Amino acid sequence: MNTNFLDQIVASATAEPDAPLARSVIGSHMVGVLGRRAGIASRVDQHAPGGAAALAPLPDALPGTLHAMAAHLATPQTDLPHPQYRSLALAAVNALLPVPQASSQRKGQDLIREHGRGRRVAVVGHFPFVERMAQEDGLFAAFSVLELSPRPGDLPATAAPTVLPQADCVAITGTTLLNGTLPELLSHCRPDAYILLLGPSTPFSSVLFDMGVSAIAGAVVEKTEDAFRGIEAGKPFKRLGGVRGLVWEKSQEK
Repeated sequence: MNTNFLDQIVASATAEPDAPLARSVIGSHMVGVLGRRAGIASRVDQHAPGGAAALAPLPDALPGTLHAMAAHLATPQTDLPHPQYRSLALAAVNALLPVPQASSQRKGQDLIREHGRGRRVAVVGHFPFVERMAQEDGLFAAFSVLELSPRPGDLPATAAPTVLPQADCVAITGTTLLNGTLPELLSHCRPDAYILLLGPSTPFSSVLFDMGVSAIAGAVVEKTEDAFRGIEAGKPFKRLGGVRGLVWEKSQEK
C-alpha cells in the first residue's frame, strides 16, 4: 500500500493539539475514540467480502494519546497489534481535526443529485441510498455502483478502471482510506470530474482536496454517549444517535 497520502492525513491531524485517549469503543459496524471530543470511523473489515469478522477484545494498553493512536493509520495492517487499530486510528484523526467553519449541514447524496443530474454518475460503495437513486428515472444519464461484495445491480470493484473514466460525478466511500485503495480510484477519475468522498470515516482534511477530491461529506459527533452507546450495540452509522453529517466543499476551503 502506498501510505504517503495516509502520512499526510496523519500529519494534518497531529498538527492539532493532542489529548489523552480517554475512551475507545468497537462495535460490529463502527468504532469510536474520545479525546477532547469524539471521533468515529467504520470498522476496517466492515466492507470486506464476507462482512465484518468476529469482534476481537481490545488490547489492555492502547496508545495513551490521540496523536499516538492516529499515527497507526499508515502502519501496515499486518504490523498492527489489533485488527481494528487502523479504524481506531482514523477515528482518532477525526477526533483531532477541527470542524471546518465553512461546512454546511447537508448530505452527500444531495451533492450527488446536484452535480450528477443529467450526467454520468459512479458510486464506489453500496450506500443505503443507492437503490433509491437508481430508481429515480431521468435523474442521471447513467448510474453505476461499484462494490467489493456486489449486490444485485452492482458492478464489481474491479470494474473501476473502465467505469470511473466515463463518469462526470464520482462518489467514493471514505472506507477506501482504510483499505488503501483511494489513490488508485482517484487515478481513474477524469480531471474535470466532480469527486465526492463521503461516509463517517471521511476526515475533514484539506489533504483530500490536494488529491483531487471536490467535496468531503463526513460526520461530527455531537453527543458522545448516544453515539458510543449505538456503536457498542452494533448499530450502523445511519442508525446512530448523537451524530450529524456535514459537507465541506473545496470551493469553501480557507
